[in-house]
Amino acid sequence: MKLFRFRFKTVVLAVAGIVGAMVFVNTLGNPPEPPANQLSVPPSTPYPNTVSGTGIVEANTRNINVGSHLSGIVEQVVVTEGQVVKKGDLLFKLDDRAALADLDVKEKQVKVAEAALQTAKVELADENDQLKRTDKMQTGLVVSENQQQRRRYASRRAETNQLRAEADVASARAELGLAEVMLDKISVYAPVDGRVLKVRVRPGEFVSAGTVASLSPILMGSDSPLYLRVTIDENDLWRFTPTAKATAVLRSNKEITFPLRFVRVEPYVQPKQNLTGDMNERVDTRVLEVIYAIDGSASNVFIGQQLDVFIEASKG
Repeated sequence: MKLFRFRFKTVVLAVAGIVGAMVFVNTLGNPPEPPANQLSVPPSTPYPNTVSGTGIVEANTRNINVGSHLSGIVEQVVVTEGQVVKKGDLLFKLDDRAALADLDVKEKQVKVAEAALQTAKVELADENDQLKRTDKMQTGLVVSENQQQRRRYASRRAETNQLRAEADVASARAELGLAEVMLDKISVYAPVDGRVLKVRVRPGEFVSAGTVASLSPILMGSDSPLYLRVTIDENDLWRFTPTAKATAVLRSNKEITFPLRFVRVEPYVQPKQNLTGDMNERVDTRVLEVIYAIDGSASNVFIGQQLDVFIEASKG
């Protein structure tokens, strides 16, 4: 009897354990899936048929790599990242001591040349006066023919000296103008109205006039409105229509979208450079670049940022 009760309790406990395990697995052990994170959900197209592409935000003037006319040590940088500037505003300037000294020398050379010109003018006037007096005298009695001829030569020589002095003045003034231009090139100004995007130089650093664009001292451009440079795969070009609707989607939040306005097509199909990392992507793919303007508020979009782009396409 005792053995029967022991076996019964064992069976009851086993059944209770199995039931409890089943309840746990179907309730607490199997919680509902959490809502999908926006970072992991890929954006979806709002159009029935779509041509998709990748867009990079840029300035409507294109991103301008402002270089330096001359090589030298930076003396002053007057702008910071994010600053709005007007065309002609000073961005930075190089050490100008050598240029100022050269300008001073050229100004003095102009003064010396102008003084020499005044002397030549006086000498020519004197020689012409002497020649007139000689011409009034009777040849052979008051003045010899040789003396009269020498006066004519002296007058011509004085005239030539004046012409040379005038040329020296013009040359000195041209050199002064060149020195002024070189002094002006010491300072680098904003080529357009826009915003400073990147400052890559500091006072005391050396800049070269032959710097490549990616290492230029200042990067700037107009950001009102922002433009989007969209690359479209060459295999989709036959379905692309410039006048079709287009929408950009923020990669970090698929709920944030931006209507796009067509600006232009850059009619040259070139090798793709912005690779997506897809294992099946071919590096020999060629793409067409299409420029769109981002309409409306784009306060949470920055130049250089990538957006996913969907363009309405015809069936096919």
